[in-house]
Amino acid sequence: MLNITELSERQLYVESDRWQCSFGYGEPVRLGLVLEAVDLSISDEEGFSYVIDAGLIPQLDFLDEEIIEEAKSEGLETRVELLRYAYECYGGVPLNIDAVQPPKASCGMSSFVAKSNISTVIAGTGEEMETRHFQDLEEAMSFARDFYAVYAPVIFGFIDVVLDHPLRVGGTGWDKIRQMAKK
Repeated sequence: MLNITELSERQLYVESDRWQCSFGYGEPVRLGLVLEAVDLSISDEEGFSYVIDAGLIPQLDFLDEEIIEEAKSEGLETRVELLRYAYECYGGVPLNIDAVQPPKASCGMSSFVAKSNISTVIAGTGEEMETRHFQDLEEAMSFARDFYAVYAPVIFGFIDVVLDHPLRVGGTGWDKIRQMAKK
């Protein structure tokens, strides 16, 4: 079962007991997915400036105690505040959420969820990828909740490939999750 939590007006957090990765030793680390609406403020003729960024982080019970203590020292106590702190201060493993269903191939349900514009962008790795752009925050968050969150379990069918991908800051997704997870 999926649990969807609003972290802020621009962020959703999605988790499932089934979402995990294993380092080959110790207990597997359960993962959550943050979906964040970002305003690129690109001025195109149609005004579609919002995109959804996605990142994987350890679930709260699997976050490193030092991260939790840092957040608490800032006066943050609730589950939502702790998860938001971990994501905003430590980031996550970025992933192309549109890989769940490539935008141009989405002749199904996704085309009815929100009005969006599809364009090709160059990722930080230099790869071309299709990305949905939304007119406003409300449309972007609606799509994140009603489509990306619902279809996110597909990602965990190839989680090893997602975590194997090199990060721009160095290392891989495995390294990022290992850095953020309980020791």
